[in-house]
Amino acid sequence: MNKIVLFILFFCITSSAQNFKCGFDVEFSWIRISDANGMGMLGVSQSPISGHLNLGYNVNESISVQIKIGRSIVTEFLGWEYGILGKYKLFKPLYISFGILNHRNEGDIYSNQLAVSSPSILMIQSGAGIDIVDFFSLGFDYYIPTIKQVIVWRGFGVREPQTFEKMIRLGFNFGWEL
Repeated sequence: MNKIVLFILFFCITSSAQNFKCGFDVEFSWIRISDANGMGMLGVSQSPISGHLNLGYNVNESISVQIKIGRSIVTEFLGWEYGILGKYKLFKPLYISFGILNHRNEGDIYSNQLAVSSPSILMIQSGAGIDIVDFFSLGFDYYIPTIKQVIVWRGFGVREPQTFEKMIRLGFNFGWEL
């Protein structure tokens, strides 16, 4: 009971300070992989899409911290993601961001030519964006893994590994002050 009372008091104090922001994002990804033939795009029928719930804290006018949890929803890059990032506003509409994202791929065998492995990929993120209106922004992020992992085994009979190299994401971000 004491924990509930403390949580309610903490929530009232922090929400009255208007430093918290809550929202969601939808991101479209382009993933580069390497295989026996060299570099290429991840061979999916469509661009991997992900969605996240976000909770942000504005430290001051220029700096904010954001926590995100969500999911990617395309076969070869399917799984839960969570991360933390910091944003710095260069000037009013433009910002840069840096952070980390962990993606946990859900492996399975989808056909006689496709097997998806289940690594946990920790990525470092850097990006830039523009605030269109108070509750909407566009972001462009670049992700590079800390350790290269095989995410897909492709081929008929003998399966060749496809290793995750890097990812670019275009994000549509929505957020409202609490």
